Amino acid sequence: MKTGKSVLPPTAEPSRKSIFQDRNFVLFLIGQCITTQGLWVQKIAMSWLAWSLTGSAFWTGLIAALNFAPAFILGPVFGVMADRVNLRKTAVTLNLMMAATAFLLMMLSMAGQINLFWMVVLAGANGVLASAMTPIRLSLVPVIVQREFMSRAVAYAAMNFNISRLVGPAVGGVVIATWGTGAAFMINAASYIPMIFVLATVKIHVERAPDAKSKRVLAALVDGANYALHHPMIRSVLALSCFVALVGTGMVELMPVFAEAVYDRGVTGLGMLASASGVGAVASTFMLSRVRSDPAAFQRVTVIGAFAAGCGMLGLGFAPWYELAVVLVAITGFGLTAVGVGSQTALQLTVDNKLRGRVMSFWSATSFGGIALGGTMLGAISEAGHIQYTARGSGILILCAAVFGFWRLYRIATNSSKPATETAK
Repeated sequence: MKTGKSVLPPTAEPSRKSIFQDRNFVLFLIGQCITTQGLWVQKIAMSWLAWSLTGSAFWTGLIAALNFAPAFILGPVFGVMADRVNLRKTAVTLNLMMAATAFLLMMLSMAGQINLFWMVVLAGANGVLASAMTPIRLSLVPVIVQREFMSRAVAYAAMNFNISRLVGPAVGGVVIATWGTGAAFMINAASYIPMIFVLATVKIHVERAPDAKSKRVLAALVDGANYALHHPMIRSVLALSCFVALVGTGMVELMPVFAEAVYDRGVTGLGMLASASGVGAVASTFMLSRVRSDPAAFQRVTVIGAFAAGCGMLGLGFAPWYELAVVLVAITGFGLTAVGVGSQTALQLTVDNKLRGRVMSFWSATSFGGIALGGTMLGAISEAGHIQYTARGSGILILCAAVFGFWRLYRIATNSSKPATETAK
């Protein structure tokens, strides 16, 4: 009889490997990196152009909101589609269409024909395409990586997105100041080309893809909604992420107002504030990549993130100096990213694969819909009063949500320990 060395079970083997040995994931990450850089360059251009054309916090918030509002209305329907369609072909088509809208923005801007009407129309079009792409993108991750790597794949994809938040706005500020907004839109249009190539070549493991549904769209949508509403963890995570997006991330969409109206720093100051948020976001996703693949652990991270975001936002409402505001925006970015990525990962690790597209579309609908409604609502409030007062109110509301989240986690922990205690007696 052999003794001594223990033999690891076969299921433990994948944990020895690095996710970066997976060619599929590396290709996807590189393509996403280039595309998201372009997205953030365009985002800063759209925000600055809206503020330059109108000088209005309301219109600046509304233009930003239109990039997200369709996700709230159409996201769940697109989630049903994500559970049925060919992921590769759909992703390629959507990327081509988003490149076309960026190209049109470039042409209008360079011709001097860009105005509020075109900004509203094209921001809305981008919002519809993005709301269709989000459940497709979220459904792609599980079909290109193994479940053991799921949490790391989501965290690294989010880190990549947030590095783009760090670099993209700063690059966008320089590009706009040097060559104008048309050049920024041109960069975004070109950035879709590598991602389209990646989507056409990456290997998709069909056996791990969500199962197609034969039900009608409405019936399939109701099934997904019932599943989400009756699952305690999914329900609470969706509620918190929606609320924080509404009063927190919606406030971040008004950074052009802080940069110009509060601190008088112009487009370069706006780029620095957006990049500071990116620094906090990158730090947050690095932390998240170290969290074990457990839905409960990521739920706790989501609540902690809400607390950090509330503190940062409340401080921003009182900050008298631009340099202090940069630090507080970084703290806010750290917390908001912990909420967004933590909630997304908790859901990805929990949801039934057959319902993944629909549940993740609810996440994108509540998160992006919250940003859209929040950006518009907070912009209107800031139009009537000082924007720093609005930031203080947002910070207090997020802190209240975080305290409630901590209380719920305490109750769950207490209730789960009761049976073990009673058994011991």
